[in-house]
Amino acid sequence: MHSEHKMLISGGLALLFLLNVPIVKSCPSSCQHTELGGQDLKVDCSFRHLKEVPAVPENTVELYLQNNHLTTVAPGTFDKLQNLRKIDLSGNPWNCDCRITYLKHWLEDQQLKPNPPVCCASPALINGKRLLNLTGNEYAVCPGRESIQCKPFLYRDIWLVVAFLLVLILLLCTVCMAKHLNFWIFMTGSYFLPESHRSRLKSQ
Repeated sequence: MHSEHKMLISGGLALLFLLNVPIVKSCPSSCQHTELGGQDLKVDCSFRHLKEVPAVPENTVELYLQNNHLTTVAPGTFDKLQNLRKIDLSGNPWNCDCRITYLKHWLEDQQLKPNPPVCCASPALINGKRLLNLTGNEYAVCPGRESIQCKPFLYRDIWLVVAFLLVLILLLCTVCMAKHLNFWIFMTGSYFLPESHRSRLKSQ
């Protein structure tokens, strides 16, 4: 009986121990992690020839992704990194089109200023510019989407021009008809006037 109690007590203590141990996600195999004290982690994924950002532990406070082949960041990639204090994204060929919007807004929301700064490699017009300095007009367009986005506005403008021309033509026709009508009324009315009045109107 005593042995059963001991087993139950030891099992309960083991369960409590497991419940109190914080769950830390393992670091990606392509990265190196270092404990900075407590549960904080420094995750180094630099120089790994990465083409996409790997999943990193939520308790990461320093993240190094420099000198890879990253061109964009998928939406939601960094949302769980609530304690991140430092990030290095330099040395990557960032493609600063509409797909970079998430990264730009995330850096602004977190008030993180990567050092060195994130610089665009493409499109050619903004090559070398800093991501955080771009305006919406510079990075909001993606190749192949311009025509789709512009078509409704183009059709609207065409219809507006056509409608304006039709109104203008109708207005000119109305003016011409009004002139002819006034002339006809004038001539018809003058026909019934005395000769002296008609000669006076003709002289005027």
